[in-house]
Amino acid sequence: MAGLGQDLAEIVGQYGLPPDLVQIFRDKAVTSTAVIAKTFQDDEQFADFFLEEEAMVASGRGKSLRLRLALKMVYYDALHTARNNGEVPRVSDSPVSSEAPSRAESEAEEEPEKDEAEAEEEEEQADGEALLGRGRSA
Repeated sequence: MAGLGQDLAEIVGQYGLPPDLVQIFRDKAVTSTAVIAKTFQDDEQFADFFLEEEAMVASGRGKSLRLRLALKMVYYDALHTARNNGEVPRVSDSPVSSEAPSRAESEAEEEPEKDEAEAEEEEEQADGEALLGRGRSA
């Protein structure tokens, strides 16, 4: 695929991206795995960058889940190739938010534990009632 680096051309070919999408790669100067690694923070940003392009939206393919998945796979393969070639991927300037769960997430995680504990208590009560019931009928 003319205009793309050999490594990126192989990846794009592997996932069968349509020619008009490959043209957007060229138009946006995303022509190598190194450019992808240095430019995009994650697969969502990468996919959105191409799928929100006017030509993709106008053609109706901007909402294609198949294309979104294919672009994400292109991103991951490009990132892997760039790392193997010694490129350093772009890192977000913002702090990682997943290290400390938010209060809402913490509370959501605690609720199932309460439900499990309640379920165990109910099972114990049911077992106890069953034992009592057997004792009375004997």
